[in-house]
Amino acid sequence: MNKLRETRKAKGLSQLRLSFLTGIAPCEISRIENNWLRPYRGWRQRLARALGTTEAELFPEEQTRV
Repeated sequence: MNKLRETRKAKGLSQLRLSFLTGIAPCEISRIENNWLRPYRGWRQRLARALGTTEAELFPEEQTRV
């Protein structure tokens, strides 16, 4: 399970605003938050940068899959 939704809400951002900051469609952000889609590395990097955190903090399960 990822921590994208939790972190996004803690930063006070909507999915639409995060979409604007990352260039990732809001529907894709929703799919990632609901664990229906595993984001590729480029998206994980963009999301972490926009939220001021690290990929490892947002997607801890990805660290065990590498």
